[in-house]
Amino acid sequence: RNPYLEEIAAVAAHPETAGVYFLNLSLEWSCTAGVGADPEGPGSRMLRTLDWPLEGLGRNLVVVRQEGPAGPYLNVTWPGFVGVTTAIAPGRFAAAFNQAPMRRLGLSFTLDVLFNRLGVWRSRALPPAHLMRQVFDQCRTYAEARARLAETPLCLPALFTLSGVEGHEGCVIERLERRAALHEAPACIT
Repeated sequence: RNPYLEEIAAVAAHPETAGVYFLNLSLEWSCTAGVGADPEGPGSRMLRTLDWPLEGLGRNLVVVRQEGPAGPYLNVTWPGFVGVTTAIAPGRFAAAFNQAPMRRLGLSFTLDVLFNRLGVWRSRALPPAHLMRQVFDQCRTYAEARARLAETPLCLPALFTLSGVEGHEGCVIERLERRAALHEAPACIT
């Protein structure tokens, strides 16, 4: 039921491309993000940083102007990645996705990782980065984005940081597959 499978398949069909399905369906990133009232103006501000080095990741980073039914947005992404991890929709909102802490089962690290990833492959719900893409494509307001990020079923836990255009519009959304906890700004996740 993933609306982006055809797009992922089209990218994977390119002869010089490798690892497209892995990039889009298996690997997520984690950073620090925060949201609060902008100290320099009337709006809200979202801050985000990559906490740990990933060799070559920044070298391949691009900012892509995309357009969905709700309007244009700037997506900080990598070639071949169809989801959204960090983006801004001017005049609407900005958001970032972070990987939630892994569920520890007390098995080896490798087995814990495999068990956690089984949910991705078994579920019919969207991966968090693909939900973020839908939000930027389809949501016209902070309130719509907040509701969609909090209520749409996911295939694995996630953390979303969302910032609107008004000073009071900011939150961190802790997500399990079918539940959410919202933390109003100022808020930060690491």
